[in-house]
Amino acid sequence: MEDILFDYHVANSMATLDYGKDADYNSRLYKLGVLKKHGVSEAEFDSSMVYYTRHADLLHSIYENLATRMTNEALAVGADANDVNRFMINDGDTANIWSQERSLALMTDAPYNVVSFHAEADSSYHKGDRFVMAYDTKFLYQEGMKNGVAQLVVRFANDSIATKTMHMSVDKDYSMEIADNDSIGVKTVKAFIYLGKDSRAGESTLKVMVVSNVRIIKCHPQNKPYEKTSSETPTPNTPMKPDSATFNDTIGNRPE
Repeated sequence: MEDILFDYHVANSMATLDYGKDADYNSRLYKLGVLKKHGVSEAEFDSSMVYYTRHADLLHSIYENLATRMTNEALAVGADANDVNRFMINDGDTANIWSQERSLALMTDAPYNVVSFHAEADSSYHKGDRFVMAYDTKFLYQEGMKNGVAQLVVRFANDSIATKTMHMSVDKDYSMEIADNDSIGVKTVKAFIYLGKDSRAGESTLKVMVVSNVRIIKCHPQNKPYEKTSSETPTPNTPMKPDSATFNDTIGNRPE
């Protein structure tokens, strides 16, 4: 079943590349081709999926293996195993703080419908840090609305909270970020990825979201020595004469 579903996924991905009036027709042809390859009829496949969706632990185990296989397949054709550089700040440091499995499969039934992450800030966190959460999704649905949700939450040192939420319904790479723009400092970083139900779809149909290459990249710039610009350094023979409008505006807006 794992091999059938792996090819089923590949066929589904190929079908998403076909746009226009023939897309649905081609999608069905691809999937029928998978079943023919494995000598399985549509009725047998549908019956098997009914069984596995009623035994979610077995189906989840299959898809955990598939998530790893999909990641390995992507690496084999040239995907970047560690794309931290994609999120580099100039002259900065980065680290992936995501501590859960990087490839996983989510289903619409608990406890297989969500994965969560929590990290307490330590000495490696700095004021001004930026956090980028990124991942790839692949949906395998026989029917129903795709309803993936991800959220990134950062609690700052003053207990203010910033959140970013992403809704997923198509196969693609997703990313979102939160930055400590005011250099307050960070207390905690939390995140979750969730697959919701669609009440209009049948209960015994295939509904899986494979999430791969999950990472939360912590980026912080290195401190640079302050350098005066030429406009800030008067020449020896040219005394400084403040412009009256600029001078008055500066005094008027001086912080207490």
